[in-house]
Amino acid sequence: MIASQVKDPARSAAIGIGPMGQAKANLAFASYAARQQQNRNAAISVRERQLALTAYQSEPLSSAALGILIASTGRADAARRQALLDLGGKLTRRSSLITSASIEAAALRDDETSFFLWMSRAILTNGTLRSVYVKAMAQATARPGAASTLAPVIGPEPSWSDRYWRAVVSVPASLENAAKLRILVAGAPWRQTEIRDTDRALARRLADYGHFNALQQLAAALRRTPASQAAEGVLPDADFSQPAVLPPIDWELASSGNLGATIEPERKRMSISAIAGARGYAARRLVALAPGAYEMEWDLVAGAALEKDVLSARLSCAEKGSDPGAAQIVSLGVGHQRAGLAIANDACRWYWFSVNVNVPDMSAGIDAQFRRLNLRRVDQASPTGSKGVLKE
Repeated sequence: MIASQVKDPARSAAIGIGPMGQAKANLAFASYAARQQQNRNAAISVRERQLALTAYQSEPLSSAALGILIASTGRADAARRQALLDLGGKLTRRSSLITSASIEAAALRDDETSFFLWMSRAILTNGTLRSVYVKAMAQATARPGAASTLAPVIGPEPSWSDRYWRAVVSVPASLENAAKLRILVAGAPWRQTEIRDTDRALARRLADYGHFNALQQLAAALRRTPASQAAEGVLPDADFSQPAVLPPIDWELASSGNLGATIEPERKRMSISAIAGARGYAARRLVALAPGAYEMEWDLVAGAALEKDVLSARLSCAEKGSDPGAAQIVSLGVGHQRAGLAIANDACRWYWFSVNVNVPDMSAGIDAQFRRLNLRRVDQASPTGSKGVLKE
């Protein structure tokens, strides 16, 4: 009889033998769930509420009955609704009705802690709606103060945390708070400092949307780029002794059929290979530069002499609305050389620094290796502060 109250509550209620509380509660829930499949905005009917009320009077531990009562209690009766929600939270964490109502109530009263706590419970306990709740949490990350509230939820690395990080990078409004959250969980007590694919995706999206300061702070928190060093415009790992693990604060390397670049930390070099007709950047990275005079230094080895402008360095403003024609370009030749660059006193502070190739269609292609590539601030009066190239 108990089994039929769960599997076939309508028949159990019609027969009317034995305690009917559980059967009526399940019948009310099943009826509402069936109507919701046809109409997501369906409201609890009078009959469903009466069934749930009758069931609750005899079965006060019935989560199905309590869920129906909560869902049918209007917002006007806020005190009664919250009291029922409090009971529901103590009774179960697996009722979809109680969980969704608790999430909604927490959002309405701006209770960020309860909102994200119930959201995380929903993700863990409701496999059917897990993707929906993960997406909702990713969107809710845009709320003010969400990072600090979410940190205790994401910090312990619940089983769904990787899904959350993959989802949040697709929500532009949540990107800055996602970076703040990632910085928090990189610190105590969680210390999640290992750089993962989701971190690389977040870094690229921050760059795409111009959140350069947030990207710099993220890189510093993951112990990749000291903020002070980046602010001075010095390229970290100028000798290529470290792998590029967090582009585009680290080098972003091209990889295609006609153009590719690799960094070999054990050999301290960046290699670039390109065939005839290859054009575009082989490697690029973001750098913060203040106005003033800079010196670019490189040490380049190639299997053969390079034609002029086949390999060049390009410095261009990365910020929205910048003029592409204002980029500074330096032709890169073989050997240990230096060239001067000047950063104008304008509004731009974040720049793309790239190594570009432009191989003629009839060329044999190029194979070259950088042993060093650096950019540093110099005194205005320095003789290398011009745009000329000095060879050694």
